[in-house]
Amino acid sequence: MKLLRCVGAILIFLGTNYLSAQIVIDWTEIPHTIGTTWTKNLKHDATVALGSPGGPQTWYFTAQPMGTENCHNVIVPKASTPFPDSFPNSNLVYSSFEDVDTSYLYMELTPNFLSTQGLCDTEIVMQYFAYDSIPLPVHYEDSHNYHYGYEMTEGDITVKTEWYGHSVVDAYGTVTIPYGTYPCLRECSFDTCAMTTFYLGTPIFGDTITHISYTFIAEHYSGVVCVFSHADETNPNYTDAEVLERITNFSPGIEEYNTTPKNTFTCYPNPFSDYVELNYTLAQPSDCEVTIYDINGRLVKTLMSGQQQLGSYSVHWNGKNEAGNSLPNGVYLYRLKIDNTVSIGKVLLIK
Repeated sequence: MKLLRCVGAILIFLGTNYLSAQIVIDWTEIPHTIGTTWTKNLKHDATVALGSPGGPQTWYFTAQPMGTENCHNVIVPKASTPFPDSFPNSNLVYSSFEDVDTSYLYMELTPNFLSTQGLCDTEIVMQYFAYDSIPLPVHYEDSHNYHYGYEMTEGDITVKTEWYGHSVVDAYGTVTIPYGTYPCLRECSFDTCAMTTFYLGTPIFGDTITHISYTFIAEHYSGVVCVFSHADETNPNYTDAEVLERITNFSPGIEEYNTTPKNTFTCYPNPFSDYVELNYTLAQPSDCEVTIYDINGRLVKTLMSGQQQLGSYSVHWNGKNEAGNSLPNGVYLYRLKIDNTVSIGKVLLIK
């Protein structure tokens, strides 16, 4: 679950004069726009040079080869997720897709904190009994303790999983990855994961694992690079990492808008592999058009066009163009036009 704390965004490098400055991350610089997409590459058993605390520092994570695992992420409307009512305080949802598995991370973002409230897939909900809350804004030398987790019960057996530890923003400078160079803060976390199995309320088995992790945070990012130690590492300046995680692409979202507030529009699932369902509700009879475009703005397919009465409607897109040809993986734009009002969002096709 620690990997889920590593999220990404984009920042244009401002030049070497920025090296000596200490950036500050406020709540507006946490990725939060619906439709924002990014991909993280995971390299296992990587050699890293973490350097020392303080600053300004310069970090390079370009020599390591890319890994074979990629995790695709997109910010989605909470209403489009499988269990929105289970997280009433959440106003920010990250959907992650790796191989054939899709998960949803529910958070609450305010000017004062970013709180992780739980996660789910399409069938199972994991509500945290304590929240992982990160104080905002984030400055160099900030620190906080954290404790969060969840319980799952089946029959007489309950498994309790919890994470706790201490994080400190211990360094600042610039970090370079194959995707670019960014001014950043470095957060070091001393993390403990404890799993306890209960039978009829009595603990019968327990296991505890510790890690030391580093997250390199840039403005408009929560983690452009994440480094995770092997289990039970005790040296903060380790050189052999269990996982090196780097973003490989990023596409900022388009704020969905609608000047007729009573009209609604949702997209699910996102990302998708077989088909995506676009649902919309009309507050009055309207001329409607639902279309798909590629990322360069070229029309891919018209899903619906015509007059419709007030009510709820659903259209599907199977990842094919007008000629019935399957399209390559990537980001596509969905567009709903209701009379003179337009809503636009992004959807990620992964097969």
